[in-house]
Amino acid sequence: MRIRRLRKPMRNQRGIAILIALFAMTLMTFVTMEVSYDTSVDYIVASQQVNRIRAYYAAKSGVELSLLRIMLYKQAVVAFGDALGANKSMLDPIWSFPFMWPPTLMENMTEMDKGNISSVTKDSFMTAQYSATIQPEGGRIDINDLGSNIKTLKTAMIQQVVKIFKSELEHNEDFARKYRGYNFEQLVNNIADYIDEDKQSLNGGDESTPYRDFNEPGLEMPPNRALRTLDELHMVAGMTDDFYNVLAPKVTVVGTKGVNVNFANRETLLALDPTMTEEAVDKAIERRSDPKKGGPFQNDQDFFNFLNSYGVDVKAIQESKVPLLYDVEFNFRIISTGISGNVKREITAVTYDYPNLAARYGEMLTKQEQDEGLIPPPNPGGTGGSSDDKNKKDDKAKKIKAVKGRPTVVSWEEN
Repeated sequence: MRIRRLRKPMRNQRGIAILIALFAMTLMTFVTMEVSYDTSVDYIVASQQVNRIRAYYAAKSGVELSLLRIMLYKQAVVAFGDALGANKSMLDPIWSFPFMWPPTLMENMTEMDKGNISSVTKDSFMTAQYSATIQPEGGRIDINDLGSNIKTLKTAMIQQVVKIFKSELEHNEDFARKYRGYNFEQLVNNIADYIDEDKQSLNGGDESTPYRDFNEPGLEMPPNRALRTLDELHMVAGMTDDFYNVLAPKVTVVGTKGVNVNFANRETLLALDPTMTEEAVDKAIERRSDPKKGGPFQNDQDFFNFLNSYGVDVKAIQESKVPLLYDVEFNFRIISTGISGNVKREITAVTYDYPNLAARYGEMLTKQEQDEGLIPPPNPGGTGGSSDDKNKKDDKAKKIKAVKGRPTVVSWEEN
């Protein structure tokens, strides 16, 4: 009888080893990909941070260079303004033209100029780019004059801001369709109540009445102080985004106690009076920019005669008593944009010329006191001296004061 031999079960584990190896490789691949992804993210974040810093300091470089240009401009006005007389605008290019780095190579440049620019750019340590523009701030209406202690200025500015909305009704059909018949005098009075120091509303009653539902601990509304930023207008009772968008291009919180006709933007000139036409404004801007067509306006008579020739009724502008200015610019808005990689940073800075503006404000206060009989009016033919002496004193008082050092920055915004 043949006895079969029983086979022992196989103990070959090669299949299991292969599975474990595959699993280990998969795990290592996953870990490698995860680490690689995290590293890439960290690298991108770090690169963006570096680009943000580069873009910021590039924008800041544009601001600092612009401040230098403003300082040089004012020094040039003091040094050469009297000699240039009515041609002071010849100095405006010191601040008015935009500047960028690296400079753009123009087609009409000579090869030598292109070579010099390329050489300077190559040797520069700055790897980012920036562009900087300087805008005249005096071409806008100072919204804080709604709370001025000078009664004539306050009254004139209230009327002028109302005219801004009436002008928008005349020139913007969509705005007129929505707000025809709206009481803009009440809204402007609310802005004045927000700024002025008293507690009595120009609309009647207590100034705080429209803010009864404004529940903010430790915050008194209205604050009865000057606006610090234009965005603060949103806090005024009755203010909407539509109304803010109408005001924002035409007003400022650091003005020059009047509107500088030779630097006012198109929107501000249109808002001087509803009778202002787009044709008259365009022609005025064209004339003040071209010496061959007359150049900058010299005084009220020059400006009003020009507007009359285009059918504008200047009587309303004259009666409003809004101070119209024609001299050199005092305040400036610097907008500098820095770019590094795909990151952009923007800095907006506003300068304020206290010495020259204080002199102008003092003249306005003196005139108000004379009108109210608090002080005697000037007497050119009396014991105070001859009219020639008085004219010399007036010319000396109106002379632009030299401002030493860095221009005073009163507003700095970073985006």
